[in-house]
Amino acid sequence: MCRVLIAASGTGGHLFPGLAIADAFRRHDPATEVTFVGTTRGLEATLIPRAGFELERIEIAGLKRVGWRQALATLLWRVPKSLWQSWRILRRRRPDVVIGIGGYTSGPVVLIAA
Repeated sequence: MCRVLIAASGTGGHLFPGLAIADAFRRHDPATEVTFVGTTRGLEATLIPRAGFELERIEIAGLKRVGWRQALATLLWRVPKSLWQSWRILRRRRPDVVIGIGGYTSGPVVLIAA
């Protein structure tokens, strides 16, 4: 049995390739455990569970046209928090393979997995 963690979030351009990869792993070995990492706000919040896969969530988002002070304050909080959440997921799930497809969740997950 293989444990696969796929970090993909935000848009269908990130999620649908992730779902195709997850399906390929399951076709090859139905016992494969596939878990996605996403956010609570993106398309993944409904799409991934509906497709029959588990979804772990981290808190990360882009910066929406804010001033540099607010951006810096946000980054100083969000980035360390998302790295910590990613580390906890990786520690709990113990994946054999980690795949970053794109979206804001890929950065912290792949960085911690490396």
